[in-house]
Amino acid sequence: MKATNAPAYGEIRGIVLMLASVCLFTATSLLLSHAHHAYEISGWVAACYRAAAGLSMIWLLQVRTGRPAIGRIFTRPLLFVRGFVGGATIPAYYISIMELGPGRAGLIAGSWPLFAALFAALLIGESLSRKYFIYIGLALIGLAAVFAANGIGIGNPAYDGLAIAGAAAGGLCVVMIRHLRHTESTGTIFASQCVFTLLIGLPVARGSLWIDEPVALGLVVLASLSVALAQLSLTEAFRHISVAKGSTLQMLTPALTVLGSALLLGENFNAYELVGGACILLASYQIALAKAAK
Repeated sequence: MKATNAPAYGEIRGIVLMLASVCLFTATSLLLSHAHHAYEISGWVAACYRAAAGLSMIWLLQVRTGRPAIGRIFTRPLLFVRGFVGGATIPAYYISIMELGPGRAGLIAGSWPLFAALFAALLIGESLSRKYFIYIGLALIGLAAVFAANGIGIGNPAYDGLAIAGAAAGGLCVVMIRHLRHTESTGTIFASQCVFTLLIGLPVARGSLWIDEPVALGLVVLASLSVALAQLSLTEAFRHISVAKGSTLQMLTPALTVLGSALLLGENFNAYELVGGACILLASYQIALAKAAK
């Protein structure tokens, strides 16, 4: 009986962890957007605080189970790539949140399951539904609608491009996490991203790392702890559920972020953004659902 119930328990655990990460990721985006507009905190500074908080949390939580093997990050090729891609993505995504608003940035980033499915097919041989190309077409239409919402030529296209690049990189990271879980601990996988975030971000942010305003510092630290817990939950969740199922659950993140940014931060969305965002999320959800059904 225990053996029969073990897989079901593991899947429930994975779903709960994934939903926890959804709430925490949403809270992080809202906190960082407010910190930027109220206290001019940059994405580079926030990324460095996130990385430092993540490493500290791993170090404290894994005292008994064994601390992450930092040296492996530089000797294991896939772990190195996961760390580098993840480390470069974090400041890029934070900048897009602060420049575009968490809702708009979240809608664009919501296309990452499409990239995760594509990379999963190319790198680890997961099969794709024949309907995939219909869904990716729908997502492209949605992205075009979101991009067109504020017009072209007013400075947003660069940040929109940054957000979509982050979505692609996020999809790749999810697939690498799914593969690395067989050989690496959750702490080591997450630490790889934190280490590279610091290596990339510190040279840029070093002159602004000291935050004098207590409230601003509190917001950044709270956001850093929130996202560290979210990332650990996400990484651990993929030990128990598939990329497709995890991607499906993560579709709640941009939707919840849009709701939160509208209610709490006063972010406004026009019809193009709402329709385009709905297309992106629907396409991402459908492809994840189709893959989960296989």
